Amino acid sequence: MTREQSPRELLVIILNDRERLPDLLKNLYAAGVPGATVLDSVGGYATTSWLEELGLGSVARLFHINELKQNTVLAVMEKSLIDTAIAAAEKAVGGFGRPDSGLLFTVPVGHTVGLYKRKRPEEPKPHPTVSETDKLVREMTVKQAAEEMQGSEVIVHSDATLAEIARAMLEKPATQVAAVVSREDHLIGIIPLQALADRVFFRVIPELFYREVSDQEEAIAFGQLATDRIAADFMMLPVSVHADDPIREAFRLMHEHKLGGLPVIDDENHVIGFVSLLELIELVLREEGEINE
Repeated sequence: MTREQSPRELLVIILNDRERLPDLLKNLYAAGVPGATVLDSVGGYATTSWLEELGLGSVARLFHINELKQNTVLAVMEKSLIDTAIAAAEKAVGGFGRPDSGLLFTVPVGHTVGLYKRKRPEEPKPHPTVSETDKLVREMTVKQAAEEMQGSEVIVHSDATLAEIARAMLEKPATQVAAVVSREDHLIGIIPLQALADRVFFRVIPELFYREVSDQEEAIAFGQLATDRIAADFMMLPVSVHADDPIREAFRLMHEHKLGGLPVIDDENHVIGFVSLLELIELVLREEGEINE
């Protein structure tokens, strides 16, 4: 008997800016995409213009003309991963709204055979003595937990300067993580408050950071601090939740990535709110009767 497969989609990226390919593949891998196929391709309209100018005799040269070259990247993955993969791709290319960046779209996949799945960390097994109150809290959604979810988000664009990011976060000091969006307002990265603070204070007390350098990797990171000027320079890959996700998933992601909160996104990868770690703490203690309403 054939086991029913979880929903999967094919991510198709037509990349015009071929220099972005290494970053694109690196980001997709970091986002958990199990694998990708890269093909050489040429643009249809550009090819038509070329053939009209030089004739059919130039067909054999098409894939050797740098001006026409593209890369087409194909990746099949579980549908639950598609939002993260799209955000990782947008970060790599600087947003698909950028002129001559390329095109991204997805196609539903009916059946796959031989798809390699990278192993993901297993969910911790529930404690055998979970109370009914704890069960209720574990199943509560982000939307139920964060009553002030909408309107509490901090959103900046990838070209925002350090000062612009700081001003946006100062307007909503309870929000510890800024969401970075593309020109189409798709989430492409996040900036924790600590990451912003490191870059601001590096200007004033660089010796504090120099003391932490003990190997080549940390030396590279030290040098990077000096050159980070806009959001795109130092944003993390996006970490987010949907409003209908259980709060246990929100806390798992905050714990895993050491974040004080998460942007909440819709099915179009637009930021619609923010849920903070402090809100989750308050919820658990309130449900357990340790603090009053």
